[in-house]
Amino acid sequence: MLLPILLSKTKLLPIYVVGLGEHERQRHIVRPYGFHSYQILYCTSGSGILKFKDEEHKIAAGDAFFFRPDVPHEYYPLEAPWSVRFIVFTGSAVGDIFDYLGFGEIAPFRLHNPEDFHMQVTTLFDMFRCDDPDKEIKTSMLLYKLLIKVGEYRNNLPQPSGVSKNERYEKLNPVIEMLKTRYAEDLSLDDMAAVIGVTTKHLCRIFHMVYGTTPLKYLTHLRLNMAKHYLCAPENKKVKDIAALVGFKDPSYFCSVFKKAEGMTPDVFRRNNAF
Repeated sequence: MLLPILLSKTKLLPIYVVGLGEHERQRHIVRPYGFHSYQILYCTSGSGILKFKDEEHKIAAGDAFFFRPDVPHEYYPLEAPWSVRFIVFTGSAVGDIFDYLGFGEIAPFRLHNPEDFHMQVTTLFDMFRCDDPDKEIKTSMLLYKLLIKVGEYRNNLPQPSGVSKNERYEKLNPVIEMLKTRYAEDLSLDDMAAVIGVTTKHLCRIFHMVYGTTPLKYLTHLRLNMAKHYLCAPENKKVKDIAALVGFKDPSYFCSVFKKAEGMTPDVFRRNNAF
């Protein structure tokens, strides 16, 4: 097991490693009060059982699981030797990263590319063993990439409906492409739903599952992003012209929506972001 020396500057990082290691014969672990840090474990051989609340999950080669701090859990070998590698980490931003990626308290997931994941973890191990003076911040970066990879694996898991989040992404791709190219038009929910052949109710449901917002709010977000592009452009277009270019018929309404989203008027935004 590798326990890095945590320098005071290390703890300034938004995410950092507390420990790394491997157990070739993982023993029975019972934690009624949880663990003090975030942890990811993945199985390299054998199998075991992860227990959380009233759930039991078999963890075999190519499977992994994670948990947040202070979440009661238990895991033990089923087919010995049960070999696992683990990464223990913490930091001020980890909770927000987990929330953003949609992680719950604890969950198993399947590594669709175990070799690639193993290589990323090995790179993390190697960075801590080297003498690079910037290894703390570089390890933080590698850990961040690893969590993004875990998020990708989690998105591939079937939901209660039997459809994974990635499959919903693919389903909505034609709608997103239409919004990106036709944001200036007067688009309705019916227009968006027709692109993928579903009802407006179904469109709103799967859109919220994937993006956490409604299709119309997403369209407004795109329009405001394009408005910011025009406001910062050297052509110095008038605000009313920019409003029309991005799909707002009423300049006053555009200014109101823009101020609510950005905390300032379009003119102030232009002044503050002039280059």
